[in-house]
Amino acid sequence: MSDFDAYFKRLGIDPSKPSLELVNDLIREHIAQFSFNSISVLLKHHVSLEISDIYKKIVLEGRGGYCFEHNRLMHDVLASLGFKVRLLVAKVINNTDIDSPRTHRVTLLEWEGENYLVDVGFGPKGLRGAIKIENGFESAQNMASYRISINKYNDYQLEIATDDGYFSLYMFNFHRYTEADCIMGNFYSYMHPNAVFVNNLVLSRILPDMTLSLRNGVYHRIGNDKTDVIEITTQPQLKAIIEDDFGITLTDAECDILFEKV
Repeated sequence: MSDFDAYFKRLGIDPSKPSLELVNDLIREHIAQFSFNSISVLLKHHVSLEISDIYKKIVLEGRGGYCFEHNRLMHDVLASLGFKVRLLVAKVINNTDIDSPRTHRVTLLEWEGENYLVDVGFGPKGLRGAIKIENGFESAQNMASYRISINKYNDYQLEIATDDGYFSLYMFNFHRYTEADCIMGNFYSYMHPNAVFVNNLVLSRILPDMTLSLRNGVYHRIGNDKTDVIEITTQPQLKAIIEDDFGITLTDAECDILFEKV
């Protein structure tokens, strides 16, 4: 697929001059416009990794998706603009030393002799812009701060700053990965009974001045100065939040299924 005009129009971005600034503009608008969510998984829809299906779902229908969809889209958009990119598959570790499967797709961007991590599919704690992959490199990005480190396995880690110090989100390396690796990781993510997305309703958008994050029965609206915490107690309330704040239209029957996770 080579025609991403509707994508650029939706984001309001002119992609004619490739630069790192353009990459960051695309990331900023992508995570604000297109929601990260587990809706398709909970509704037991097949999660296709074909770019035409992803484009239709995320860009044309506005239904969002998760990492294998969002980061495939961003990867192919950047490649269409002439950027040197390739996919990587990471292990989500959440500040623990566990042997987790590789279930998180990200993008490696090579720009002017430097390597950058691009990730538009990690939900509310995810990157707000590209970050240089260099041990100890820190980056402040729109209400969040991140660091790249090297762990005891000689893999890189993406870490986010918290009140208690840096918290490791996932680990990754520069090994060669292909779409076949993503097919396996994707299948686990939406079919395995222990997978996070099979067991939890999650939605998020990262706006310039606020992060919207819903997980099961709790909805956070996180701003610079305060956080509103909303308890979800009824199906109509959930349906209204998903439609009004995340732009996703659901039938009552679909929302009934999602409400079971509340």
